[in-house]
Amino acid sequence: MTARRVSVACLGNRFRGDDAVGLLVADGVRAAGVEVEECEDEPTRLLDSWEELDLLVLVDAVQSGSAPGTVHRVDASSGTLPEGLTLTSSHAFGIAQTLELALALGRLPPRVVVYGVEGVSFAAGADVTPSVASAVPGVVAAIVRELEDGG
Repeated sequence: MTARRVSVACLGNRFRGDDAVGLLVADGVRAAGVEVEECEDEPTRLLDSWEELDLLVLVDAVQSGSAPGTVHRVDASSGTLPEGLTLTSSHAFGIAQTLELALALGRLPPRVVVYGVEGVSFAAGADVTPSVASAVPGVVAAIVRELEDGG
């Protein structure tokens, strides 16, 4: 049996408050022994690495109006995110647009799961808010479970 090809990609900016949550999750997932790809740049730079995957797990901060620290798990295998769930981005191309581009280019893995943590503070130089920081261990555990269970 061929091994599943999986990738965990965590996005964010460590210097923009709650936008750092993806990178904090990356630290935790890496500590659990899982290889993680971090992205503080344009997420489109990840497209080449998605082409041969069976499962892609993405992590980023979101804003949907839910309480700060709320964790959203979304199956984005269709290449789209639900309306009302906005992934934050300090770049021209965000995750939603990158998923759509990957679909158009034939690089979207058959299985894509997005973990979004509801953020509230994205100011330059701000710290991660306590409610967002407290969500990190649960997201790390959920990703490790996701990978162990086969998605």
